[in-house]
Amino acid sequence: MQKQTRWGRRSTRLLATVLVIGGLVAAACGGNNKSSSSATAAAATTTPASGSATNAAGSSGLAEAQALVAQYTDRPTKLDLTTPVGKPIPTGKTIYQVTCGAEACDAESAMIKQATDLLGWNLKVLSTDGTPQQIQNAWEQIVREKPDGVIYTATPRSQIDQYITQASANGTKIAACCIVEPATNGIVWTTSTPDQAAALAKVMAAWPIVDAAKTGNMKPGAVYLNVPDFSILTSAGESVKKTYNELCQGCEYNQLDIGLANLNGAPDQVVSFLRAHPDTKYIIQSTDSVFLGIPAALKAAGLGDIRIFGEGPTSAVQANIASGVQAGTMAFAFYEIMFAAVDAIARAEAGAPQVPNFNPPNWILTKDEIPSANEYFPVVPDALDQFKALWGK
Repeated sequence: MQKQTRWGRRSTRLLATVLVIGGLVAAACGGNNKSSSSATAAAATTTPASGSATNAAGSSGLAEAQALVAQYTDRPTKLDLTTPVGKPIPTGKTIYQVTCGAEACDAESAMIKQATDLLGWNLKVLSTDGTPQQIQNAWEQIVREKPDGVIYTATPRSQIDQYITQASANGTKIAACCIVEPATNGIVWTTSTPDQAAALAKVMAAWPIVDAAKTGNMKPGAVYLNVPDFSILTSAGESVKKTYNELCQGCEYNQLDIGLANLNGAPDQVVSFLRAHPDTKYIIQSTDSVFLGIPAALKAAGLGDIRIFGEGPTSAVQANIASGVQAGTMAFAFYEIMFAAVDAIARAEAGAPQVPNFNPPNWILTKDEIPSANEYFPVVPDALDQFKALWGK
């Protein structure tokens, strides 16, 4: 029984991590709930090679892939949010943050505090391990204590809907990150919209094609590492597959499904898969955070030529990229999203109109571009100053 309890806690933390780091990709396919069964430990689905080399990534497909990658090669310099609040923002407000049990959620607390300090607000962090019971306890406290605003990440609305309704009725303004539900019925703002993440799946498919072409490999094989327990990641994988097949006709493409209960064995399963598919030279990770052991496993197996590309790096993944262990990833705009959540509450408190559909900046991180090997950073270098200008600070 003790073992089951520990796994239950661990799986909940993994769920939180997957939802946070993969939040924008999760929204890419919106309500698409197609997924493979999570009952199996691992399964691979293959798109058979077809066509000729001239139909591979050697002509229009490569050009389109290069154009997609080029959009996110340079570090962004501007926020999508440019409308000033335009009204005085009241001081002395109290904001609560509900953490989700993942490293990223804990890191977000310091980012939110930077924003609330600028506004003369107080921040109270309600730390949880991501389990439904602790999340519920935090929201019961919110309803009881009636803060001015709440920021939360990743929790499906179905788990806390009654509390959102009650808190909103108390006058609490609620901003959410990384959920698929829209900003309605008590939630004033969220970044999670289907269109915002569509570009991520396309770039995740295009990057290996472009990278392989630099070495003359016009038909690179790729495998997408999926966690089928989360249909949102499977949905993202469908978008990656569609783009990969369109841009690299005749290229082998596979999806390796690794169940949540079997993530500890993921490195061995990936090594076995790659040995059985020698033409596969690229791994596309549905979310970086749950596959940290794969680079070491590849090295130990003598598969050092395999290139890894993912999305949403944690600090450990940043270190892997900086050292060249992982080839690249799509950055996750932690600072920009947290400051934008505070901005949304500030606009509500000031009586200013909301600016919907905030598009977080995207950027491809490789060894040559990554600003830090161990610290979270704004994707837009002076993002904090740009928010200060919006707030008249």
